Amino acid sequence: MSALNDLQSPVLSEADLQFWEENGYVIAKKVVSPACATRAAQAIWDFLEMDHDDPDTWYPDPPRRSIMVEIYQHQAFWDNRQSPRVHQAFSQIWDTEKLWVSFDRGSMNPPTRDPNAKQFDMHWDTNVNNRPVRFGVQGVLYLTDTAENQGAFQCVPGFHNIFEDWFDQLPEGEDPRRQDLHALGSIRVPANAGDLIIWRTTLPHFASLNTADRPRIVQYITMNPANDSNEEACRSRVNWWQERLTGLGRNTKEKEHYHGKTAELTPLGRKLLGMDKWD
Repeated sequence: MSALNDLQSPVLSEADLQFWEENGYVIAKKVVSPACATRAAQAIWDFLEMDHDDPDTWYPDPPRRSIMVEIYQHQAFWDNRQSPRVHQAFSQIWDTEKLWVSFDRGSMNPPTRDPNAKQFDMHWDTNVNNRPVRFGVQGVLYLTDTAENQGAFQCVPGFHNIFEDWFDQLPEGEDPRRQDLHALGSIRVPANAGDLIIWRTTLPHFASLNTADRPRIVQYITMNPANDSNEEACRSRVNWWQERLTGLGRNTKEKEHYHGKTAELTPLGRKLLGMDKWD
C-alpha cells in the first residue's frame, strides 16, 4: 500500500474477509468518526429543511417521492468519501488501492405511519439479465445507530454463491425481479453510526420498512477500480465536483450547484475523484 494508507491497520480482519466470501456482505466498523457521521446526517436534515427532533417535519405534504435525498456535494459527504478507512475497506475487497469513489447520494427513511405497511420489494441495481454478471460492489454508510427494525439494510446472504444456478432454474419467461426474494432467506443488518456495509451487486437487497421511532439516515458510498488513463473521464469527474452537480449519471445543476460550496479534498480525495493519478 502507498503512504496514503500504510499507517492504517487493516479495516477488515481475516474473519471479516472470510465472512465476506461466504455471505457476500460485510460490516466495516468505525470507518468514519462519530463526529463525521453526525455532520453528514445533519447535512441531510438541513438539505431536507427538516428538524431531526420534530417528527412533524419528517412527513411533508405533498409526500416525498422516495427515501432518497439528492445531496451529493456537501463537505461532510466528501469527508466520508475520502476517509482513509473507507478507502482501505474497499481496497481490501478489490485487492487494489487504485480506486475511484462513486457519486452517490444520501437517504432519510422515516418510521412508517401506516400500521398495514408491507415490506418493500427486494431488488438488484445491476442488469441481472446480462449474464454472467461481472463482480461489483455497493456500500451504505450508517450515519446514526441503526436497529434491526429501523429501516436497516436487508439482503439475502450467500445468494451470490447460487446466483447463476437460481437464474438457470427459473421457468422460461419468468421475471427474476418478480419472484418472492424474501423467501430466499433475507436478513436485516443493524450497525452503528460510522459503520459501512459493503455488499456484492448480485445480492438482492433493499432498505427495510422502518417500524422504529427514529429515521434511518445513511450515505451511499462505493468504490471501483480507477480508470485514470481515460483523460475525458477524469475531466468529467473533476467538473462534476467543481460544478457541484447531481450524481448517478444525471450530472444536472440543482440545489447544491446554486447554493453550495465546492468541497475541499485531501490528497487521497483528489485521487479518488480522478484529479490526481494513482501512478
